[in-house]
Amino acid sequence: MPSSKTRIAIIGGGVAGLVVARHTAAKLDTYSLTLFEQTDQVGGTWIYTDETDVDKHGLPVHSSMYKNLRTNLPREIMQIPDFPMTHDEGPSFVHHSVIREYLSDYVKHFNLYPHIKLNTLVKHVEPETLRNGQTIWMVTYEDLESKIETTKTFDAVVLCNGHYTVGHIPHIPGIESFPGESIHSHQYRVPEVYTRKRVCILGASWSGIDIAIEVSQYAEKVYLSHNLPEPVDSRMSKNVEQRPGIQSIQGNIFIFHDGSTAEVDNFIYCTGYKFTYPFMSTKVEMRTDNNHVEPIYKHLIHMDYPNLFVMGLPAIVIPFPMFHLQAQYILSILENRIKLPSTEQMREEYQMEKEALLDLGIPLRHITKLKERQWAYYDEIAAAANIASFPPVIRKIYDHSNQMRELDFTTYKNYQYRIIDDENFVVCYCKPC
Repeated sequence: MPSSKTRIAIIGGGVAGLVVARHTAAKLDTYSLTLFEQTDQVGGTWIYTDETDVDKHGLPVHSSMYKNLRTNLPREIMQIPDFPMTHDEGPSFVHHSVIREYLSDYVKHFNLYPHIKLNTLVKHVEPETLRNGQTIWMVTYEDLESKIETTKTFDAVVLCNGHYTVGHIPHIPGIESFPGESIHSHQYRVPEVYTRKRVCILGASWSGIDIAIEVSQYAEKVYLSHNLPEPVDSRMSKNVEQRPGIQSIQGNIFIFHDGSTAEVDNFIYCTGYKFTYPFMSTKVEMRTDNNHVEPIYKHLIHMDYPNLFVMGLPAIVIPFPMFHLQAQYILSILENRIKLPSTEQMREEYQMEKEALLDLGIPLRHITKLKERQWAYYDEIAAAANIASFPPVIRKIYDHSNQMRELDFTTYKNYQYRIIDDENFVVCYCKPC
């Protein structure tokens, strides 16, 4: 007899996948779930490895974590709302190992391991429409240890395969003539390898600045190349020089857009990542060009298949808490507590929103950078799912930490925040050890 439970496949065991699994596993009378994770442990990008190329199964290394990375959000607003962090000494911006341990505790606390298949690669996800018009999903996966391939049927699929694995590498004329080592930030691990080197870093977003600060402590010279309209805060080491974007490369000479040149030994692309869904059937339209995934409604729901969900699209957000809301929103849809508009209405509504943002001068590739729009998004999906959104103190801490970063990004991670109540917090500065 077919099961009356809704069968859910979750692809990826990073934070998004774990949060979806936690909310689904809380309703085992309604759902059966399987979480597929291609590595041998959960945690996604929070699992540090010295490997930078391929893992023990010959698959591309998933994580982009570097050895000294600390979070760029305070733990008080980064933690999952129903599972507070116990680690509360020192600055609020914690080392990645603290987050990894936190996620391990989360999985144990909510007893998720029985639903997780580790060392399992999802190879193909295919929709099949039944006579009654319902779409089911055929998920083909391989046990990487035994090499056995299996296909199972699911009623809904949630894609949580991450966005920090396939680096975006723009083409630069003459790069093939560069004799030095060039890597993407995905492969960056430790700064010591750049001792006494002249290093060019392309890109001045979070990782570009972070890596420039680290590398400058060892390198002879760092050229931070970017196309931002203003120079980045100048409080970096004296051996860091900012240059415009790279026009071309001739051997080890880099020529920048202002005509200036620099001699370079090592090159690091900090140029972002690509969204990739290599296992998805060609029957499912998924355009991922220009760092933008379509056709997705509310940054989450595939417009042609309302039982296919895509996590992890919004950027410049508070991701863990956002996943907490999105997971419950997904279950509300599957339980028919939220009635979605028709495909045509979803497309129409999405198109209007997209055009309004483009008219405001936001490039297509930045539409998912929610920034100030994130708060209205959380409130909207929380209200639809009939759950609590975030108290005002969360936004206040977020805004304060951003202000401190703008004042001086070399010291903003030394602050410690404490939530007093839904409206108020206190903050103090911790002197670095």
